Amino acid sequence: MTALATAKLNKSAAAPRMRRLRESGLWLASFGCVACIVLLVLYSPAAAAGAREGLLICGQVVLPTLFPFFVLSALFATLLQRKATLRSSTARLHGLRVMERLFRQPAAAAGVLLIGLLGGYPMGAKAAAQLFERSLLTRRQAQCLQLFCFNAGPAFLIGVVGSALLGSREAGLLAFASLSLASLALGLGSRLLSPAPGALLPPATTASNAQSHTRTLTDSTILGCVTQGVAAALNVCAWVILFSCVCALLQFLPAGLRPAIPAANAMLEVSSGVVQAVRAGMPLPVLCAVLGWGGLSVHCQILGDLRKVGLRLRWFWTARALHGGLAAAICSQLMHWFPPDTPTALTLGSRSVQLWAISAPAAAALLLFCAFLILDLDLNRKIC
Repeated sequence: MTALATAKLNKSAAAPRMRRLRESGLWLASFGCVACIVLLVLYSPAAAAGAREGLLICGQVVLPTLFPFFVLSALFATLLQRKATLRSSTARLHGLRVMERLFRQPAAAAGVLLIGLLGGYPMGAKAAAQLFERSLLTRRQAQCLQLFCFNAGPAFLIGVVGSALLGSREAGLLAFASLSLASLALGLGSRLLSPAPGALLPPATTASNAQSHTRTLTDSTILGCVTQGVAAALNVCAWVILFSCVCALLQFLPAGLRPAIPAANAMLEVSSGVVQAVRAGMPLPVLCAVLGWGGLSVHCQILGDLRKVGLRLRWFWTARALHGGLAAAICSQLMHWFPPDTPTALTLGSRSVQLWAISAPAAAALLLFCAFLILDLDLNRKIC
């Protein structure tokens, strides 16, 4: 029997087993939905309180921090697409050789990396999907970017985790440095999966088509970017509210399982999960592991973007687990060199934590990305 016939026989034998696994997964998902509906009916006051907390997080963290980046990332992708229509922009689009040498990515991926590090999750994964839709990245390159351009923003890490929760901006800076270095380490590892950057630009167009594609920004273009930003922000808020309701129901677990509530909360929703982790007394490296994972709520926010580029969930979850582990290890080493000035026994107790996202790190990140867009727009005008 040839190897091809053996492979076909094994595939046909594995098909019924895969079908049974899918049916079992559907039954488990159906049972979980029914159980959640019953819990929502029985404990509706707690679910309503969780929804209110989710709305509070959306109003104080998601919208002030992420909505400007949603709009600016859509604008950035539009500028790159227009600039790519001219042959004369080829050298400039591939001018950032550091992306090619370190990550085997084209220069257009530099903006995705910047958005992923400064904009907070899930901005990097969404930006990679946008550039893939505009044919500025290959499918494999977009998949690799989504594996490591997924990081908590400096506003949340320094302003919320560091200052508000841990009482130390140095701890927030250490967390941001640990997560950023872990993301870059994942990016270096993604070289094994990413092919060498090829010619990503579309063929040269006629003079009239090039002129129509490289016009200065019009009102309709800006309106379209704002509309995309609103849709993305609403999608994020919907998932935050849903998982906040689920996390609120965890308090009704049996007494023997209640010690696992902080870990379960952190796995589900990162904003409230970090608060629960600090209340449970988890050290900073463990918090970095939680932040590196990101929470299933954030993962669900980019399911559509992962589907666009064809990235499998198991690869994405593997990258998230590696990111959390690397961030925890890096944070442990950094704390030996730069010990943060944090209280020795920090307990939040019943004090409510205001997760305001209006902070100097958020403003600095937004100004830096705006400067990046202004330089790109100025380059676009010179090309035209």
